[in-house]
Amino acid sequence: MPSANGLDFSYEASEDEFKGAGLAVADLTGDGLADVVAGRRGGGLALFENLGGLRFQEVTVAAGLDPTASAFALAVADLDGDGDREIVVAADEVTRIFDNVGNGRFVEAKALSTPGSTEHVLPVDLDGDGLLDLYLSNYDIYVEARSENQLYRNRGGLVFDAPVAAGAGASWAASALDVDGDGDLDLYVANDTLLADLGGEPPSSSRLPADLLLRNDGIDETGALRLTDIATEMGLATPRSSMGGLVADFDRDGVLDLYVSDFGPNKLFLGSIGQRFVEAAVPAGIAAGRRFHADCTTNVRGCLLLSWSATKADFDLDGRDELLITTGEARQGDTPPVLLFSQTDDGGWLERDPGIPCINARAGVASDLDDDGDLDLVLAPKDGPLALYENRAARQGGWLRVALSGTAGRDGIGARVIARFADGHSVVRAVGAGGVVHASTPTDVHFGLGTVALEAIEVEWPSGRRSIVPDPPVGTILRVNEP
Repeated sequence: MPSANGLDFSYEASEDEFKGAGLAVADLTGDGLADVVAGRRGGGLALFENLGGLRFQEVTVAAGLDPTASAFALAVADLDGDGDREIVVAADEVTRIFDNVGNGRFVEAKALSTPGSTEHVLPVDLDGDGLLDLYLSNYDIYVEARSENQLYRNRGGLVFDAPVAAGAGASWAASALDVDGDGDLDLYVANDTLLADLGGEPPSSSRLPADLLLRNDGIDETGALRLTDIATEMGLATPRSSMGGLVADFDRDGVLDLYVSDFGPNKLFLGSIGQRFVEAAVPAGIAAGRRFHADCTTNVRGCLLLSWSATKADFDLDGRDELLITTGEARQGDTPPVLLFSQTDDGGWLERDPGIPCINARAGVASDLDDDGDLDLVLAPKDGPLALYENRAARQGGWLRVALSGTAGRDGIGARVIARFADGHSVVRAVGAGGVVHASTPTDVHFGLGTVALEAIEVEWPSGRRSIVPDPPVGTILRVNEP
């Protein structure tokens, strides 16, 4: 039966398949409305144009896309710097780039050979030339060469250098953040070591590589980009089943932190520029590690939640963020929940009911799909229909959406956007940081404002430039161009 909203798409996976497949939410036509792209591992790509009012129309063939293409992961970004967004479709041993030629049309422009099963594509300008490079996270637990991640440097005009190896492991997703405060972007890579966190002393080693933290050391004398793994010295190298890394400011200190989805308790690594990360999920109340089943007394592993992705956003517009976590099947026949935590005035977190049925989910993407000022939710399950949930929470305040146009592509990917309020507190958002398995998230930045006056919006661009907009209008989209 066709869905009422027009998002008629179902993911397909066998019972023994644990991986999900592609999802992207972004405005591809320039009309200000976020469109949806979805793809299956076994073949099947669909583009849904947003018609407004939470109504969508499939336009895959009319848009020039290949409806039979496999899509393990999807990404959307302005790769050629012409002001519109390309679609990147990653699968097994090939990543295809569809050039946006305008008027809702795409043309396949490039096919990149990759060594294995790509589960995430991160567009990010690592070499500081104003062009978005592509970092591919590859997953294979059996063949080491197929689990080697790849970096493709962008030379302009959709021309990319030959790939270079850039870390290894059973990698689900990569996230971009500046961990050493030197002005360029470093990479966190979520690696799955197939180890559940049962509590007690964590394992010290695994046959599979643990998470990576690749410090960006710039261009060397040969012209190569140097990436140095500093995960051990920064406190991130403990083996775990890391599924993704959410980049956000959890402790309100203006420094971006890292929330890592895990099998068992999730991890919150609080950042401090140039210092080791400090793990704080349990005291914060957002470890979200387990739910109790009838067999928990004899099967501790069966109690654990397997978290796949997380998003931090202000869904009820009260000026305090919520944390939404998607979980997947941790045991046969499990019905995993979607978790929602609300931030309290003192910085703690309380669990709430999101009103979403249990779903064996992978990627979760928040976006204002009906253009009414609050964030809706798209969930990609391992198997079954693509799910859209309209936000009907009672509004607790105003809102503002910030859309960037920078020299490094259309969206200012890599920028930080800071909302400064009259009572002295600030809220920081990272643009295009990635970290959601299989998926590409919107680059527009959304703020719930609560009842405190918004004094200014500040943008710290990847180039080092800074924009300040005093007394910004609220209840609208604020468009900021890089000076």
